[in-house]
Parts: sequence; structure tokens; C-alpha cells
Amino acid sequence: MFSIVIPYYNKSAYIVRCIDSILNQTFPDYEVILVDDGSTDNGIELISKKYGDLIRVFHQDNQGVSAARNHGIEKAKYKYIALLDADDAWHPQYLESVNWVITAEKEVKIVGSHYSRDVSFFENKHTIPSYFKFENYFKKAIRNTYFTSSSSVIEKSFFDENEGFNINLKKGEDHDLWFRVLLSGGNSYYITNTLVFYSDEDTNQATQKKIDLDHTLVGHINSIYKDVIKSNQNKDFNKFISLYVYFNLYPYYFDKQSYTKAKELLSSIEYRYFLLKLLYLIPVSLGKKIIETKAGHKYIRLYLKFIIRYTIL
Repeated sequence: MFSIVIPYYNKSAYIVRCIDSILNQTFPDYEVILVDDGSTDNGIELISKKYGDLIRVFHQDNQGVSAARNHGIEKAKYKYIALLDADDAWHPQYLESVNWVITAEKEVKIVGSHYSRDVSFFENKHTIPSYFKFENYFKKAIRNTYFTSSSSVIEKSFFDENEGFNINLKKGEDHDLWFRVLLSGGNSYYITNTLVFYSDEDTNQATQKKIDLDHTLVGHINSIYKDVIKSNQNKDFNKFISLYVYFNLYPYYFDKQSYTKAKELLSSIEYRYFLLKLLYLIPVSLGKKIIETKAGHKYIRLYLKFIIRYTIL
């Protein structure tokens, strides 16, 4: 039923929790695929000794998380790909809940689930999962993109017919995949029960680092989706892309090295919003000083979230 794909790179402090959360699932029909992305810690030895043949382990030279996920997906045997990062964990009823949705509904392309940064929810027991179908994902995604790399299950047929994770992107590669899956057709669902623990314990994870603009989704968003944007058949998608740029571009706009390209990106978006544009009217030198402080960065994100969630229809 499910092929669980785990990309692994130096996560020995968390990998036992991750794998144990899989082996404790109430739904038994799955395989576990772990791709070692050239790790230098003792994690693979630990996994081999503790789990043996329960885990299918593959090795590759260090190529990044996207290449590792793609490698695992290529080795998958089952109809649905369940993604899980090595430092995250699942509630025991995660796969059971996803299977409930897949069995109850038709033409299921992707299923997401609510996550938490607090593991206390593991103590909760669920009967029938609470979930909804996305009738217009990109209209809802303006306020919440919903899917994450440890709380998403995707029909394998998508990967058979389309490119997997974009290995040239180091930030936003997961968002890019969700968007392409959702644009490809089929039905998408979201489970509102909290079933995934999303960890921010590892200070070395990519989400904690600033990635060069040329390796981000926001830096290539117009070229990646140019055909969809140009067709103008999905205006909610076009609006979403404009808001995505507003929300993610500011660290690069207030950086002299990437300012010119960031300014071009901002000027190329289709939909413009005055209250969001106000942020980008701040002088670059002042904006740089603001975002270099933890508090400044936080309040800019809060401002953007507030404007997008509560003033844009």
C-alpha cells in the first residue's frame, strides 16, 4: 500500500524516533526505504544493527535531499509514496488515517495531515479521521500551504509520469512538488487530526539557513510555472504565485548581492497589493538591518501573514 521514503543525512540523534514511529503504526501494509545521502555519522550502522532487514537502505554520494527522495521513490514498490524526514515522527494512526481517506474517496492524488511541534498529541487516540477535500487548493493556499515533507502521501503514478523533486532547488523544492502534483489533476485531501511531529531541533537543517536566490523556488517561480501562468486558466493560481513572491522574496530584496534580481522578480508579478508593496518601499540598507535581527525578521513575517490572511480575498 505505502512506500515510506526517508532521506537520511547525519540524523543519528533522531532516526530511532523516526523509524520507531513507523514500526508502531496500526496499519501494517508498508515498506520502509531509507536513502543515505553520503552521511558521515554512525547512523547507518545504528540502523543496520537495530532494524536489520526491516529497512531497505540505499546509498548515494552526497547530492542533497531532493536527489535522495527521488532515489527512494524510484525504488518504491507500492501505489502510494509516504514521505517522512529523518528527524520527524508519525502518530501511530497516521497511515491508518490516510488509508481511510484513500479507501473512502476516489482518484486520490495527494493526502496531507495537520502537524505539531509538540509530541504530546501522540497520546491521543482517533477513531474516524476528520478531513476535507480541496475544491480550490490555490485559493485556500493563500492562507496556508497545508502540505509538508513529513505529512504528505502522494500517488506514485505522479512520479511515473512527471519529474520528481527538483534537484536544483535547495529551498522551496517541497512546495514546488506539491504545486505540480495539485496542478496535475486528481483529488486532494487534508486530515485535520494532528498526526505528525514536525521537528525543529536540528539547527543545521536547511530551513534554518539562507539559500542563494538562484537555488530557491521563489527565484525561479516565473520560469517554472510560465506555461500555467501564461495560460491564465487558473486565476487563483496566478494570484497565489504573486503572493508567494511577496511573502518569500524580502530576505533577497534587502540584500545588495541579490537586490537587482529580486527587484526584477517583484516587478514581474501579475497581481499587486499596496499593503504588501509597502514593505518593499523600505530603503534596502534599513531593510537589511531589520531582517538581520531575530525580532525584525519575525515581525516582518507576522506583518506579511496578517495582510495576506486577513485583507486579501
